[in-house]
Amino acid sequence: MGKAKKSTKKFNKNHLKGELARRNKFRKTKQLIKKREQKKSKRSGSSHDEHSDDDFTGIEEVDGLAEFAESSLKGAGASMDVSKFMEADPNKGGSSDESDSEDIDALLSEGDSEIESGSDNDNEEMLSGSDADEAEEIEAAEDEELGSDEEKSFKEQFESMKEKDPEFFKFMQSNDPEFLKTMEEAAEDEDEDEDDEDEDEEQKKGNGKNEDKDDDQDLEMGSADKRKGVLVTAGLLKSWERQVAGKRSLRSFKRLLLAFYSASHMNAESDSSSSMPFRIEGVTVFNKTIATAIRVAPAAFKHYAPVEDGKINRKASGKKWNVVQALVKSYLSSLLALMGQMSDVVMVQYLIKECERMIPYYGCFVRSTRDLVKELLRQFGSASANDSVRILALLVLRQLVSASGTEIADMALKGIYLTYVRSSNVRNIGSLARIQLMRNCGVELYGNDASASYQHAFVYIRQLAIHLRNSMQLRSKESFRAIYNWQFINSLHFWTEVLATYCGDRADEQPEFCATLESLVYPLTQILLGVARLVPTAKFFPLRTHCLSQLLRLSSATGIYIPVLPMIIEMLESPDFLSRRPIKSTLKRPQFEALLKVPGQYDHTRVYLEVVLEHAFDLLADAFASQSVRIAFPEWCVPAVLQIKRWRKRAGQSWPKFSKQLQGLLEKIEQTSRVVQQRRSKVDFAPANFTGANQFMNDVSADETPIGAYAASLRKLRAQQRATLFEAEANNN
Repeated sequence: MGKAKKSTKKFNKNHLKGELARRNKFRKTKQLIKKREQKKSKRSGSSHDEHSDDDFTGIEEVDGLAEFAESSLKGAGASMDVSKFMEADPNKGGSSDESDSEDIDALLSEGDSEIESGSDNDNEEMLSGSDADEAEEIEAAEDEELGSDEEKSFKEQFESMKEKDPEFFKFMQSNDPEFLKTMEEAAEDEDEDEDDEDEDEEQKKGNGKNEDKDDDQDLEMGSADKRKGVLVTAGLLKSWERQVAGKRSLRSFKRLLLAFYSASHMNAESDSSSSMPFRIEGVTVFNKTIATAIRVAPAAFKHYAPVEDGKINRKASGKKWNVVQALVKSYLSSLLALMGQMSDVVMVQYLIKECERMIPYYGCFVRSTRDLVKELLRQFGSASANDSVRILALLVLRQLVSASGTEIADMALKGIYLTYVRSSNVRNIGSLARIQLMRNCGVELYGNDASASYQHAFVYIRQLAIHLRNSMQLRSKESFRAIYNWQFINSLHFWTEVLATYCGDRADEQPEFCATLESLVYPLTQILLGVARLVPTAKFFPLRTHCLSQLLRLSSATGIYIPVLPMIIEMLESPDFLSRRPIKSTLKRPQFEALLKVPGQYDHTRVYLEVVLEHAFDLLADAFASQSVRIAFPEWCVPAVLQIKRWRKRAGQSWPKFSKQLQGLLEKIEQTSRVVQQRRSKVDFAPANFTGANQFMNDVSADETPIGAYAASLRKLRAQQRATLFEAEANNN
């Protein structure tokens, strides 16, 4: 048998035992799972209990909801595997932090087993023919230079295997005796290689250069106790920096990065922290180590692997990249480990910016890129994170998505949505501002790729439809809780904002987004209508106002008509206003922005009903304003105007303030009707001309009409009041 390659020796020495043990364990586990599945299939029946055809499901209330819940991805995302986006169990409610946490963990750890092979393939694309032989020689030299002197002899490990692990030795004797013979021969070759290397080193010592003389002396002084690692000092750091900057010493650069690795993993919980190659003592040395590595590493990487147009120029770097790629990977992982330990806002921002500079190098390693996405999402969703950190994490994520492939883009889009959902529980008024910022950031990230955005939006909107359908079928308190929670409502708010932004506000800037996402407006509208009507009692009026405001936002942005007025009138015609005398109370005014269901002590109190009327009035003004530039506005508003007048006659005396506000609103509606009629009298096309009807009053903004200007002033006033509440809440905290 011929002499084994050094790579084969190294694998046999470091990885063979673990690989065989892993395969045996995997085979046993697979057999055990197969047996369990067979037992379960025998025990379980072939069918599940189904609802009878006579049971009322409630789906008839929402047209097309059942069809959408049973539909599949079409159009831009027809070729995508939808199953990989459906980890979340539709039968579990959206209110569980644990379920969302498991979902995001499953996302962020997906596919780790395939990363190493993928990254290796990327690095080996440029090697072929004689270049591969030269690369092997460079890798061998790198192994000798970067720490082969720290490894134990292969022969000693093989000889001690009989005593340390006799079971494994017996297993090899019974299963593969020829391989044991090969290992013995490789051990003998190892001895010969070591003798040759010793002779070569003795010759090199007499003729070698002294470029690392100071460095070696410092290491000898600090290596008294190798178990604790070499003690890093300021002088040692200066020596390494001088060698790297002046002479491009790979050995000094490697030691500097090892010291940086030791500093970034000082607080690691694993046992590896006790066997670090270097020891950091004191805050001053720690800070100097971090600062030196971050200052020196980018310049060194630029020398060995220059970046052009956001990518590493492999032709310019040549064989140097094969030498330093392990150092690059170590530096990137150390950056992420250090960022995970930092709590100071300034330091976290500094490290995120450093990661942004290293994005071209992250792109060379799939696993490192995924780790970067995980850490950015963690910083984005952290409850203690500063708003500036969230914005900076979003900017880096956007740049990373633009520079990477579809796999990273899918991971970032899914991750930012699930992180938003997991962090969207509203506990007080102060948390609304944070959730709003996270929602805006997520909407911005979904503006990179129309096809990917459609795929994710379709899957998650369909998931919301499944939740609602199940709740309508069961009609129980538990099923209602799966819908009436902040995570579900804020999920609807997220997709409402996505569709309103790219199908309305930015439709002219990005027409491809509008054409791709517009088909999702209808199912999202049906879900919002179904959620608003699921439990139509006065206790859930805050939730209904949230749904109606989202519908109005969607309608005004996209120009699609959504029948919102009937649901607002239903709130006014509640028995709490028409047939019962309200209860006087001294309770504090409830904040609808932070409520889905009013507490029990507010039931039928005057203070609560007054807040309901205020929000109903704002919704009425916005609903009329959104249609104020339509050619049919004078006729469209007639039924609602009659109902409002009828309500004023029946309940106006009990609510004089609100009745007076309604009178002013009716006057603005009448003024707007006259304006539309005047413009309509000058048109020269028939009612059958839909193109002309749709272009009617295109030169007039909705905020310029009488009712539109009135609604805009109300929105401005509410925004000022909300800002005051946020400021007061922040001062109290």
